[in-house]
Amino acid sequence: MNNQNTRRIVTIALLIVMTAFFALTTEFFLSYRNLSQLLLEAAYIGIVALGTSFVIVGGGVDLSGGGMMCFLGVVVARSAMLHNLPGFVILIIALICGALCGLLNAVIVLKLRLTEFVTTLATGSVFNGLALLTIFRQGDKIVATTIANRSFLALGRPINGIYYVSIAWVVLTIIMQFILKKTKFGLYTVAMGSNPGSAAMSGMNCDRLKMITFMIGGAFAGLSAAFLVAYQTGTTLQTGFGMAFKAVAACVVGGLVLGGGKGDPVASFLGALVFTLITNGLYKWGLSTAGMNIMQGVIILVALTFDAVLNIVSEKRLTANEQL
Repeated sequence: MNNQNTRRIVTIALLIVMTAFFALTTEFFLSYRNLSQLLLEAAYIGIVALGTSFVIVGGGVDLSGGGMMCFLGVVVARSAMLHNLPGFVILIIALICGALCGLLNAVIVLKLRLTEFVTTLATGSVFNGLALLTIFRQGDKIVATTIANRSFLALGRPINGIYYVSIAWVVLTIIMQFILKKTKFGLYTVAMGSNPGSAAMSGMNCDRLKMITFMIGGAFAGLSAAFLVAYQTGTTLQTGFGMAFKAVAACVVGGLVLGGGKGDPVASFLGALVFTLITNGLYKWGLSTAGMNIMQGVIILVALTFDAVLNIVSEKRLTANEQL
């Protein structure tokens, strides 16, 4: 059994154990309403994590997701309010604008040869600033707005308790898993993340591949922002707050390896579920905000430590087999 399969089994086992634990120690954890809400919260993180997973598998990192969602939330709200466009058209606008934001990240990284960590951290701040400039105002004051576009608001509603964004998250995970595992683009992305030098020498256009992965990340941030604005019936400067951290955390908890070449969209899906489930359970315990932040950090550290130990064990086994 390879490391990726082992990691997936451990993640699923953790998901089952934590579900059972919180079901026994908190009230209404397994109620239909709470599970629906849990899937809703996980979906917003999970969709951004899906896009981020392609960036990470390709050997990159994107920390601009939160700022991007904040800015794209304003774009979506303006499209819904000022032009009264159909819901599906607004989703397309969100995807396109998100992809353009991701393209901006990629161009800065590739053309200026800057590190992705610092670049996306900086552009995240830029996107937050753009949101502040373009958000609805009355004079110098920011005003709360309520969207009345029924076609768009329908995207934020549930069907028999299951929200559209949750359904979209599951469908997109299946599609993106197929793309990564069964298409040439997916295989090239894994190869680039595993060894960019060898990938370039074999004739792959690594710059173009990296550009596409960043555009996917941006497009999915836009999609998540659109669903979130539809659910909230408006947008604020808090839209997407902390989302970059949560998306990367979901990827790490699910088993994606920072540095590239390992992991897939299903890992980000499981990671978002685990991350949200634990947060939901701890909230029901009445844990303080400080305690929640500490626990989230501990979860990520444990996941990173487990991956490091797993890699060490795997390397020792490989060395022992070669000596035999």
